[in-house]
Amino acid sequence: MFKKYTGWIVLVFALAFGFQGITFAQDPRLTIVASYSILADVVANVAGDAAEVTTLMPVGTDPHTFTLVPADLARLAQADIVFVNGAFFEESLLEAIENAAPDLNIVEASACVAILPFGGHDHDHESEAQATPEAAPTESTLPDVLLPIAEQCATHSAEIGAIHADAQDPEAESDHDHEQGAHDAESLGTLYALDCTTPHEDETTAASAGVHDHAESGCDPHVWWQPHNVIYWTMTIRDTLSDLDPANASIYAANAAAYIAQVDALTHDEIRPLIETLPLERRIFVTDHDTLTYFAHAYDFEIVGVVVPGGSTLGEASASEIASLIDTIRAEGVSAIFVGSTVNPQLAEQIANETGVRVIALFTDSLSEADGAAPTYLDFMRYNVQTIVDALSE
Repeated sequence: MFKKYTGWIVLVFALAFGFQGITFAQDPRLTIVASYSILADVVANVAGDAAEVTTLMPVGTDPHTFTLVPADLARLAQADIVFVNGAFFEESLLEAIENAAPDLNIVEASACVAILPFGGHDHDHESEAQATPEAAPTESTLPDVLLPIAEQCATHSAEIGAIHADAQDPEAESDHDHEQGAHDAESLGTLYALDCTTPHEDETTAASAGVHDHAESGCDPHVWWQPHNVIYWTMTIRDTLSDLDPANASIYAANAAAYIAQVDALTHDEIRPLIETLPLERRIFVTDHDTLTYFAHAYDFEIVGVVVPGGSTLGEASASEIASLIDTIRAEGVSAIFVGSTVNPQLAEQIANETGVRVIALFTDSLSEADGAAPTYLDFMRYNVQTIVDALSE
């Protein structure tokens, strides 16, 4: 079982001692594995030609159902480091990764991200409070092993603030403050200090027992739906690779700076102006399961319901939950149900037929193939935001 501080304990000692005593592959370039395609694209942008980056989950894979094959285990055994999203996104893989390569360095790219709870779009605050994981420790109670990570995250936050200040763009700095505030106000805390390893409710056991409560539990891992969080990824990746491979630290720093500039420009020059063309009263939708909460919080959208409650595609909605969702769609004037490219849309289509709304496909947990509409993270956000705005404008 993936333990609370495993990956970051490794990184703490790496930061303190420069990865002394760790054995690396013979190839002069680092061998890096990223758990899924979105994260792998960001890692590749930072690594450039100085490292070899591969993806564990193929493009188009549902992360909730993916299982490792022998070839994956062999790649893990040969890797210098593996980046995971964290917040229990890789729930089906973590134990297998640890077993495949017990000495592998596992780093959570989202360690410095403020994590939202599942069901963050709900208005039943009492149920949300019951569903949250163990409260994050305060600085005074933080385990000593995590203090360097806390300092690193504080440095990253200050670095992001300086980027906007240096830009001398009051509108961009205001956007940054709004997006950060939207997360901080509702977040459970920063990932490195949270225990997100509590699995979602066992859907199979619950169904067999006739239970369909599907209460949210734990952390929402879909952080990449807010580009601000991907900047945190980029800084964590940069620092990790620089400590592993100091000879190429200047390359990682330059690549990270260039990529952060691209993500920042995407947010302020493309995404926000496009969203502002959509009136607030039309920023209402339903999703197949909890995937777009970070996007909704950052850009003032309201998710009024989900087809399958919770964050896993393995769940099932009860007849009463479906009936309630249909009533909500009609009452709220919802015009679209957004369904991820890795999810079976059948139930969403049935609800759409009943209510007269449209089902709109998005890329949610995976990029597209190289010749598709979303082969990179930047393209992923461009395509999805344009699709969302177009669908809700009609």
